Amino acid sequence: MNKTFLVVALIVVAALGIWYFTSQSQAPAVNETENVGGNGTVEEATDGGNVITFTGTGFSPGILTVKAGETVKFVNSSDGNFWPASAMHPTHTVYPGSGIEKCDTAERESIFDACDGIAPGGSYEFTFNEVGEWGYHNHLDAKFFGKVVVE
Repeated sequence: MNKTFLVVALIVVAALGIWYFTSQSQAPAVNETENVGGNGTVEEATDGGNVITFTGTGFSPGILTVKAGETVKFVNSSDGNFWPASAMHPTHTVYPGSGIEKCDTAERESIFDACDGIAPGGSYEFTFNEVGEWGYHNHLDAKFFGKVVVE
C-alpha cells in the first residue's frame, strides 16, 4: 500500500473525527416557540410541579422554570432507558461543577448527571442551586434536549 495514501487516509479520518465531536454541541438556544425535543412548552414550576417527563419522543415540558434551590424530577415514561444529563454532549459540563468523568467518584451526587440509564417508570432528581439557563439532554440519544431556567 502506498505510504502517501495511508497518510492522507489517516488525515481524513482524523478530520472527520474532529468535525463529528465538535458538531455534537450544546442544544441550540431556544425561544418559547421552538420545539425543544418534545412539545416545546414552557412551564412555570409550582410547588410539587417540578417534573419533566421523557416520552421517547422528547421531554415535556421542553423548558421548565424553577427557583434556585428547587428539585426537578425527570421521569421516564418511554419504553426504553434514558439518561438525563447537563449539556453538552458528551462531556456534560455546562451546569457548574458537572462532568461525566465525575460519575464514578464521590462527587456523583452533586453533579447534574444521572450517570446511568434510567429504566422505564424510573426517575432521577436534581436540585438546581445555580441561577441561569441550563441545557440538558438524553445522553443515550442526544437529539433529545431541553432547558431548565433557574431564577
